[in-house]
Amino acid sequence: MLRSSLVRLPRSIASSSRLPTRALSSTAARSDLLSKLEEQITPRELVEKKRKEFEAKYGDKLKNKAAAEGVSDLDELKEKVKAPSVMAKINAQRWAEEEAAKAEAKREAEEAARKAAANMKAEDLSAKREAARAAQAEGDRAGVKAIANIWTTYHTTHATLANSFLSASLPTPTYESMLQVAKANPFFVLPLPRDSSDGGDAFEMFYMQWLFHPSPTPPPDVKNNGPLPPVASVIFTPLAEFKSAGEWAEPFLTLTFYSDLARSHNTVLMRGEISPESAKGPNGSLDNPGFLLAQPQAQLLALALQRFYCANLAVPGEDSKAKQERIQRHQALSDFREKPEQWDWQNLIGMAYAGIA
Repeated sequence: MLRSSLVRLPRSIASSSRLPTRALSSTAARSDLLSKLEEQITPRELVEKKRKEFEAKYGDKLKNKAAAEGVSDLDELKEKVKAPSVMAKINAQRWAEEEAAKAEAKREAEEAARKAAANMKAEDLSAKREAARAAQAEGDRAGVKAIANIWTTYHTTHATLANSFLSASLPTPTYESMLQVAKANPFFVLPLPRDSSDGGDAFEMFYMQWLFHPSPTPPPDVKNNGPLPPVASVIFTPLAEFKSAGEWAEPFLTLTFYSDLARSHNTVLMRGEISPESAKGPNGSLDNPGFLLAQPQAQLLALALQRFYCANLAVPGEDSKAKQERIQRHQALSDFREKPEQWDWQNLIGMAYAGIA
């Protein structure tokens, strides 16, 4: 029982050899021992004791300081003394929160602006598509008229070659119909009106030949609506020149059909180039010095080509007579290929320029 109530003493106290050797009464020794035990076992009380001793020693000065600071006791004085550092932390935290809020607001504003721009772009794209649909419904898909005007203006205002160019545009279905007829009838002859010394009607026969080239590569932004039609050229050479020189005969006029926009804009562009006069070649045109044909003559050949190779396309509002003449022109192509010995040259002139030249 006695052993269980004992407290293990520090070595400095348990060793009797280190205790003072002066004689003490049993009561005094017990008091000193308990005092030392308290110092070892309860340090908090010791700290509090020292605090009270400090306040007792400097109490007057602390009270004067509290009065000067306008506080009622030492606790308030302590809070006030440490308040600047605390407020600095609070202010720093508040500033950090405000900056974070500003950054978040900026991010949200940028995100809203991005979404607004995306919506505007989508609306603009939708408006363009709607305009394209409307233009297509009006027969002017994706600015076909504007493209045709640009094409024509370029060739008619060229600084040096304007008097040797022809230009036109035609719908893709018309061009594809012409190709179908041309592949079946790649050769033909067309009359060209010429001035006569006696004032009568004179015509020079021109041999014409179709040449077919590979189809161009469609633009990357065009939906796949099938391959583009082939590019095609038509060369016109005087029949007399062709008979004497064959394939080496010099062409007077070359028409080229470009099908790059056949799917994207439903149009095919045509360019006509009048050959320049050469020193060893045929004489040039008096009306167009330096070139083998005058522009009006080249235009007549292009018109005659159209009348024959578009003969299987009905013209809106045509009467029975016009329809019959169109059928005769289409038949003339076959007869020239299949029945050359029965060919009617005089009738050819009427079919080519009736009502025009």
